Amino acid sequence: MVKNDKAIHISPTMDFPPEAVTETFGFLAMRGAGKSNAVVVMAEEMYRLGLPWVAIDPKGDWWGIRSNIKGSGPGLPIPIFGGLHGDLPLEPEAGAFIADLIVRENLTCILDVSEFASKAKQVRFLADFADRLYRNHGKHPQPRHIFAEEADEYIPQRVMADMARCVGAWEQIIKRGRQRGLGCSIVTQRSASINKDALSQVLTLVVLRTTSPHDRKAILGWVDYHSAAREIVDALPELSSGEAWVISPQWLGKTERIKFNRRTTFDSGDTPTMGTARKVATLADIDLGSLTVELAEIVERASADDPKALKRRITELERLVAHKAAVSPPAKVEIRTETVEVQVPFIPESIPKMIGEFRAATEKFFSNIETAIFDAATQEPSRAHVRRSQPVVREPPPKVPIIVVPARRSSPTSTSIDGEARLPKAEKTILTVLAQFPDGRSRRQLAMLSGYSSKSGGFNNALAKLRTAGLINKGGEPVKATEDGLAAIDGTYEPLPTGRALLDHWNSKLGKAERLILAACIDAWPESLTRDEVATITSYSGASGGFNNALAKLRTLELITRGAEIFADETLAQEVHNG
Repeated sequence: MVKNDKAIHISPTMDFPPEAVTETFGFLAMRGAGKSNAVVVMAEEMYRLGLPWVAIDPKGDWWGIRSNIKGSGPGLPIPIFGGLHGDLPLEPEAGAFIADLIVRENLTCILDVSEFASKAKQVRFLADFADRLYRNHGKHPQPRHIFAEEADEYIPQRVMADMARCVGAWEQIIKRGRQRGLGCSIVTQRSASINKDALSQVLTLVVLRTTSPHDRKAILGWVDYHSAAREIVDALPELSSGEAWVISPQWLGKTERIKFNRRTTFDSGDTPTMGTARKVATLADIDLGSLTVELAEIVERASADDPKALKRRITELERLVAHKAAVSPPAKVEIRTETVEVQVPFIPESIPKMIGEFRAATEKFFSNIETAIFDAATQEPSRAHVRRSQPVVREPPPKVPIIVVPARRSSPTSTSIDGEARLPKAEKTILTVLAQFPDGRSRRQLAMLSGYSSKSGGFNNALAKLRTAGLINKGGEPVKATEDGLAAIDGTYEPLPTGRALLDHWNSKLGKAERLILAACIDAWPESLTRDEVATITSYSGASGGFNNALAKLRTLELITRGAEIFADETLAQEVHNG
C-alpha cells in the first residue's frame, strides 16, 4: 500500500482521510487488547498533519506522548493540563474557561483529570468543558477532535441526576458536533456501560478483542442499528492484541480487519511488572508562552465564580479583619480599612447578601444547639445521676414497660418539653425500613438498611425496646412491624419509589463495587451471570476481598440471588426495565 502523506496512517492496510478529524468513532475493547495504542496512533497522525485535538485523560497515562518510544528522548511537544505530569494545573471549576482557552489559542492538548479529588469534581469539569466547547465552536467553527478516554465514566448508560448534564453535553458533541467542526472518539473497555444513545450516533466502530458476552451484546446492538455484518461480533474474542475490526458502513463504506501500527511515543500506561522498575521518560520541552499567565487568570475567574471558594475567601477576610482589630492600635483603624478594601474589587456584589445569609444560618444553628441543651437540662435526671448526687430510694420495679404501648395512630416513647411524643432516632429508622417492607426483613438486612451493625448495642437495644412496646413482632425472623408500629410512624415516612427511581434509592445506600455489580446484573436480566462474568464486566478481580464483600452485601439485601448463577432481584429489575 502506497502511503499518502495527507492521510492518517493507522495500519499497513488502512488509512483514514484527514476528514476523520470531524468524524465520530467508537474504540471498544477489553483491557489489554491494544485499544490505548490504537487511539494514540490516531492522535500522533493527526498531530503530524496539523489537525488539532484534545485528549480527556481520566487515567493519567497520556503523558507518555511527550517522550519517544524508549523514553530516552523527547516526543511530541503537547501541553498537559493537570495530573502528576502536568505543565499547568487544572482546577475542577475551570472547565468552561479551559474550553475558551483551547478555542482561542487553537490548542492541541491533554486534559488530565485523574488527580481531581472526587468523581463529582471530574464530572463537573467535563460537563462544563463539553458544553462550552460545543457553544464556542458554534461561534467559531474549526476542525478539532476529542479523544474521550474512559468515556463510560462520564457518558454512562445509567444516568443519575448529577450525571444528566454531563451526558447531555457530550451527546451534543457526538450527535451535532460535526457541523461545528467537532469530531469525537468514544474510548472504553466497558462497552455495555457506555450510553447507548451516544454510541448509536458513532459512524465508525473500531472494535478490538472483546470477550464479555454483555459487551459483545452492546456491540451487536450498534451493528444491527447500522446494518453491518453480525458475524463480526462472534469473531471478536479471537482477535490478537492490536487487531481490530473497523466497521464503517456509512462513512468509509467498508468493513475490514486490520492490525494497528505501533505508536511512536512512550507507552506510559503499560502495566508494571514485579521486580521491574518503571522507566523514567524524558519529556519534550514546550514553550508555554502566555499560557501560564492566561491559566492563572482562568483559575482566578473560576474561583470567583465558585460559591465555596468565595465563602473561604470571606472567612479569610473576616479573620484578617478580626486579627488586625485585636493586635493593632486604634490609630491604625483607617489604614486597616484601606487594606481590606483593596480586595473588594475581586468579590462580586452579592457577597454582602451571602454574608448576611451565612450569619443568619449560623445564628439559627447555635440557637438550635442552645434549645437542645435546655431540653436536656430540663429532663428528669437519670438513675445513674441520682446515685452520684443523693441516696438511692429503693423502689419496686415498675409495672409498665420502658416504652409505653401507644393507642392506635399515636407516637410512643420519649417526650419533649412541649409534651409532644416522639420516637428516638434508631427506633424510628428501624420502623421506617419495616414500613417500606411489609413482608419484613431479617435482622441482618434490617441492620444494614437502617445503617447499623447487626452486632451493635444501639441496634439491638432499639429492637428490644420496640418488641417490649409491641411495635414489632415478638421474636424470630423475618422482623415485621405490627399495626401499632405502623401507626406510630404513620405519615412520617416515604414509601419506596418505583421505576428507575427505585434503583437510585438502592444506589444511594451502596458503595461503588455494589453499584457496578447490581447494574451488570440488571442489564443481564432476565438472564443470569456467573461470578467470572460479573468480575469481567465490572473490571474487578474475582478473587479480591472488595469484590466478594460487595457480592455478599448485595445477597444479604436480596438484590441479587445466591449461588453460582447470579440474577438481579426480579422486582427491582422489572421496575428498572419498565421504568
